[in-house]
Amino acid sequence: MNLHCALLTCLALSLALHTVAVSVDCSVPPLLLPWSNITVSTNGVAVTRGIELGIGTPNQIFSLRPSTTLNNTRIANVLDCGSETNASCVGGKGGVFDSSKSSTFLLSLKNRWNGSSADTEAATGAYVYFNDVIDFQANGTVPGYPLVENSDLVSGPEAGLPLGQNSSFLAAVTKAKVAPSSVWGLDAGDRSLSPRDGKLVVGGYDTARIAANLTTFPLGNWTKQRPCPLQVAVTDIEYLSPNRKASLLPYDNNDGVIACIEPFQQRFTLLPTMVQNFAHYTGYDHSYPGLTFPTNMRPNGELYITFDNGYVTTIPNDHLFTPKRGSDESGHYVVTNSSIVETGMVYNADDADADAQIILGGLFLTFNYLVVDYVNNQFQMAPVQRSQATSPNIITVCTPTPTTASPGAQAPAEKKRGPSSAAAIGGATAGAVVGLAAIAGIYFVLLRKRRQPPDPQPIEETCPPTILQPGQFSDAQTPSELALVPHPIQAIACFCLLT
Repeated sequence: MNLHCALLTCLALSLALHTVAVSVDCSVPPLLLPWSNITVSTNGVAVTRGIELGIGTPNQIFSLRPSTTLNNTRIANVLDCGSETNASCVGGKGGVFDSSKSSTFLLSLKNRWNGSSADTEAATGAYVYFNDVIDFQANGTVPGYPLVENSDLVSGPEAGLPLGQNSSFLAAVTKAKVAPSSVWGLDAGDRSLSPRDGKLVVGGYDTARIAANLTTFPLGNWTKQRPCPLQVAVTDIEYLSPNRKASLLPYDNNDGVIACIEPFQQRFTLLPTMVQNFAHYTGYDHSYPGLTFPTNMRPNGELYITFDNGYVTTIPNDHLFTPKRGSDESGHYVVTNSSIVETGMVYNADDADADAQIILGGLFLTFNYLVVDYVNNQFQMAPVQRSQATSPNIITVCTPTPTTASPGAQAPAEKKRGPSSAAAIGGATAGAVVGLAAIAGIYFVLLRKRRQPPDPQPIEETCPPTILQPGQFSDAQTPSELALVPHPIQAIACFCLLT
């Protein structure tokens, strides 16, 4: 029997708690990650627009699109493309990984892996959990970073950079002191015929990319039906043209709808009834596939989106309708048919409204800047400054403890190292010391009990062997059950059951 298991488990968990409590470092500058075109194939041909990561030793280059519904970094296996010379496939997946070429690759059992268990697995998918070195150009390195190789022959792999509420990416970069906090600001850039690079800031935001005051929104409730944290109440989505102003909402809807803001997807997804209304108002000819129009029949309207707090976004005609584009044989995103214009909207008119979820994707974020603060249960949004010539003005946000959300259109307060930060760190340290003292007391009692004469009946000792790593959660937890707090483990109770 191992009577020391309670003490060892408690000590490990306490040290993990102490590490998480002081992992926010206000002296660390924000992590700046451009969202741009990245070459992801070894032959220099395949190019993908995304955020660049170097994975493994030596680096294998990836270009990943951010996702607020992912909590772990998912990447494609090289075998998904047959080989790394298949430029079109490699470019479409944002890079592929060959574990045999990385000297720092470490395969892991899922229940011993230090990533987040909040992500769900598709029934048709295959998942490999591992750790490896990850590099952010000159911005820093994180050893032992948790990654998932995701292969799905049915729906295709879902490769993306996780920005969800329980993101192992945000946890890893703050713990490794590559970023000062998990607060992030995002400019998605512009993917139109006049492209503009975007930028992800972890541990702050860029005021030079913000064109007006920030408006504050509460985080949404994460459910299986709506698995996204950035939810907004939409009172109306209208199609405006010189001769028509019409709501796309179902005719019997007077209460508005809930929509998810998700940068991983570029196009809008609306309710099928709304897509049917849009097709009617634009004069869509159903003989053309998926909301495409011949160039000479291009609609002349735009979208006008209104939230319940009065926040308004307009999607202009030149972005709502664009020449048909796609990936060429080299994986480049190019115009593939100049005689056709396509709509920045998923065509799902034949589906049921009950099966659809409204998504405001990258096209919506082309015109809006995001600042997300999971610790304080809020996100903020403002019209984006779309000028390329603007010089960065990075504001560092350090949020070691939850604070009351500021009312109105106020940006997150910039917090600098000072007495309040020192007090928080000191309090966390004192708490850890008190906790260790309590554990020592428990150990002393157990030890004395062990030295007493044994009972006549045999004693079975049961103690779970699992030691949680910072950022690791029980498989029994779902995203809606994970508390939105700065320290995943607020209190520890250690037991060694004697029966």
